[in-house]
Amino acid sequence: MRLRLLIVAFAASVAAGLLAAATSPASGGDAILVAPANPDGGAPQFTTNGGVVPLRTMRTVPNWTSSFIDPTNGATYPFTMVGTNPSTPTGQVTTTVPTEIIPLKLKFVAGNQKVSTLNFDTYVATAVTASMDASGDAASTASSPVFSPSDFPLSGDTGVQYGDAVMRAQFGKVGTGYHVGLGGPTILPTVTINVPQNQGVAVYNSRGVLVSRVDYNWFSAQLGNLLGQLHIDPRALPVFLTHNAVLYSGNNYLACCVIGYHGASGSVSGNGSQAVQTYVYAAYLKPRTFSGFPDRGHGFSDIHGLSHEVSEWMADPFTTNGVQPWFASTAPQYGCTGLLETGDPVLGYWFPLSGNPDAAAGNVWHPQDEVFLNWFARDGESSALAPSDGRYTFMGSDLGGPLFTSPATGCG
Repeated sequence: MRLRLLIVAFAASVAAGLLAAATSPASGGDAILVAPANPDGGAPQFTTNGGVVPLRTMRTVPNWTSSFIDPTNGATYPFTMVGTNPSTPTGQVTTTVPTEIIPLKLKFVAGNQKVSTLNFDTYVATAVTASMDASGDAASTASSPVFSPSDFPLSGDTGVQYGDAVMRAQFGKVGTGYHVGLGGPTILPTVTINVPQNQGVAVYNSRGVLVSRVDYNWFSAQLGNLLGQLHIDPRALPVFLTHNAVLYSGNNYLACCVIGYHGASGSVSGNGSQAVQTYVYAAYLKPRTFSGFPDRGHGFSDIHGLSHEVSEWMADPFTTNGVQPWFASTAPQYGCTGLLETGDPVLGYWFPLSGNPDAAAGNVWHPQDEVFLNWFARDGESSALAPSDGRYTFMGSDLGGPLFTSPATGCG
């Protein structure tokens, strides 16, 4: 089947200090999804969902702000990250953000959904009635390296969480008292959501894995409602978890598949201390949900999506960190984008960590590689914020990762 470019509309606006929520999946302006040769697999992608320009007086997660001068264009780029500034004397502290996991149970009914667009070769897609329950995934996630202290041979770090390991490595703080971690987590009661027939469908793919697809805008509206109903402390991080449920856009099952995003929401009005809620959504995936698993570049399983979003949330909690636009051949579906999204350039690249109870996943977890600040900054960051070994990604090109041996280049 000929590859088709699927244009995904992206709209974002900055007004009165508020970056409006995107109405369809895109990350920093990416506008192209490339359908794979096998359409029942989809094209995995991550995105952002709204944002708020950070103010010191906001009630939200702990954060710090700095800037760098890009030496290739002389422009100054401010950025905000979770935790404390590792380059200051007071930065050698531990930051722990309370975390709540909200498992979702999505219920699908087989009806008149037209799923023939997913047919491929001799495979014929059929809609099925299914309940996709993330309750068990929540317990697995809580015991995974995202929350449980683990050892990371890639950086020589021990007894830390995944996000903490990435932050410590990119700022040369391995072996110091600098930490950025997640608390708990507290697992909230499972929320059941009935998905209308015109907003989603469940289908066994050609590899025998049950995968559900949900409309991006409809699903995001449900999460927005839940954020209002659950009354989560804005100083905490809520994590919404789905079981093998991915997102499509434009009433097109092939305009797929968003498997995670992070965002921020809050009012631009208030007395200067208004609450701003940051949040994460991620799909907990079964092996072989997407084709190519478990090759490097195709490690979409278990905590892969959540690891991607947790790291990106730590590096850009309010989704407003702009950089000189970049392009990565390892993730062409993002096109030319100007956001500091640390997981996007290395989409799908993973490294193994032991402890996964799922034998189908090889009994290893599949956390994603992450790109460091120095890659986006073209080495223009302060020397106090540079990795000690000069790497541009957590895995490093000499450790099985993609070849990021030099800083980002432009899009031309």
